Amino acid sequence: MKELTRSMSENGQQPVMQTPVQYIDNEQDLQSAMNACMQKSAVTVDTEFARVSTYYPMVGLIQLYDGEICYLIDPLAIDDLSALADLLLSETVIKVFHACSEDMEVFKYCLDVLPSPIVDTQIAAAVLGVGFSISYQNMVDHYLSVNIPKEETRSDWLRRPLTERQLEYAALDVIYLLKVHEIQRDHLREMKRDDWLREECAGLNEDLPTMIDPDTCFKKVKGLWKLDRKQLSVLRVICAWREVRAREFNVPRNRIVEQKSLMKITSGNITQKHELQYDAEMSPRQVRKYGDDLLFLAAEARLLPESQRPELFERDSAHIDSKQLGILRQVVQARAEVLSVAPELLTRRRHLEQLLRSEDKEGNYSLPAELSGWRKEVIGNDLIEALS
Repeated sequence: MKELTRSMSENGQQPVMQTPVQYIDNEQDLQSAMNACMQKSAVTVDTEFARVSTYYPMVGLIQLYDGEICYLIDPLAIDDLSALADLLLSETVIKVFHACSEDMEVFKYCLDVLPSPIVDTQIAAAVLGVGFSISYQNMVDHYLSVNIPKEETRSDWLRRPLTERQLEYAALDVIYLLKVHEIQRDHLREMKRDDWLREECAGLNEDLPTMIDPDTCFKKVKGLWKLDRKQLSVLRVICAWREVRAREFNVPRNRIVEQKSLMKITSGNITQKHELQYDAEMSPRQVRKYGDDLLFLAAEARLLPESQRPELFERDSAHIDSKQLGILRQVVQARAEVLSVAPELLTRRRHLEQLLRSEDKEGNYSLPAELSGWRKEVIGNDLIEALS
């Protein structure tokens, strides 16, 4: 364990780092640090990782701050990180993140855990009307009038040794976060919106890109409404195959086969190997390595009975009354102004379209799942009333 305690010079709005910082590179020091964190009600957490040529994020550093000491954990030097996993799963310690989706993927991949309970300060800022999808630097500036440097954002976090500047940058990512969390917590209680944040954060561990069912990956492809059910069967199978291969080899999906090629295989009814290169625009290497598998899977999918094929998809803009959609957007805008929040926090256009498409024969509408919970009371009921 290396002590990195220092005080950066105070100069206007420049960050002052007077917090003890410990670099942890062995299991004994990790256990001691996690024992200390276990005594706290909340700790701030961040990760630094690389994801240039891999499917999964490759973690290079894990930062925690417990209000007294900032711990910089070197996951490349420690074989057993179970003490950290225990902290991340402890129900008595809130884990505070900022924009946590990729951090969740990091911990799922490197520790096979999903931290809980968690709070995301980016979401808290949106709920409080401070800004939608606000950056960490802008949030710290807003609450604490501190300017956080961005120089090390694109550093190589897998190279060793890490530089002093990298370690300072990493520490600043969590040291100020705890104070921001405490301010936000008090404001949320004053505005009676703490339940909003609790609901939002409860679902953050769901639907992570690296955890979705491979058989559902085809639903993310644009232009599904152009395909018939046989073509959708092909797309479903080859998208699932690509997802499994990307995870197995830990490479980006497009390294296996690009999405545009999958669509051309599907819509062009490609059945020959040379067509994969010249019509589906796959590289010679991809054709050699994966061509036989793709053609076999596509042929099998085309033989599926009608009952096993995906249902047709509607065009996104189909059957939408633009006048009704405009009315709903006005309702959302007006409500957002009253609450002093971004309209995007309340709902998105696609959810309004889902609402309009839900009309039954009696003219009744059903709120989509995304407009349940606190949103039903805050905006959902108003939207239903506007359609009545």
